[in-house]
Amino acid sequence: MKERKASLPHPYVLLFIAILAVSVSSIMIKFSDTPTAIAGMYRLYISAFIMLPFVSWTTIRSLRLNVKEWVMLFLAGLLLGLHFLFWMESLVYTSVASSMVILALQPLFVMIGSYFVFRERAGILSVLCLVTALLGSVIIAWGDIGVSREALIGDGLSLIGTIFISAYMLVGQKLSKRIEANLYSVVVFFIGEVCYSSTAYLGAFP
Repeated sequence: MKERKASLPHPYVLLFIAILAVSVSSIMIKFSDTPTAIAGMYRLYISAFIMLPFVSWTTIRSLRLNVKEWVMLFLAGLLLGLHFLFWMESLVYTSVASSMVILALQPLFVMIGSYFVFRERAGILSVLCLVTALLGSVIIAWGDIGVSREALIGDGLSLIGTIFISAYMLVGQKLSKRIEANLYSVVVFFIGEVCYSSTAYLGAFP
């Protein structure tokens, strides 16, 4: 008899789980009393720890990167850490809804960066959808001006975090194809965790 291969869940199921996890995490961060520098550090540390058993020693030994690619890998991890640093701190000042809507601008920045870096063009429908998202974020930021100065600071932090995650995706776009996915995740999470540890030590964010 032929052995049956274990089938993965449908991609839409995995997408639903990912969206649910991201949505719930922002709410949990908002209700947590833990300083964002500490919460982000452990979030990345635990993620790297969970992924580590799925990285084989053979995969590590077969890794062959030149100096430029090692620099890009380090930069990707640094950008990921900075994203979590600013985005999680934004939840201290502004609402979950405002922070998440601004974070949803990520595809817009990636699209712009892809055009200038890789000369990739987006379809007219994609452009219209992203412009609509941009207008929505502007409306939210404009509304927060009348709420409080802290809400506006939170919107700004979320925007900076969005720019960093967009840059992270652009930096890792080609590099992630050269490295096995689990190993890539462990390395960038670890570098991001080091970024958080440095921030917590220096006290950049309380």
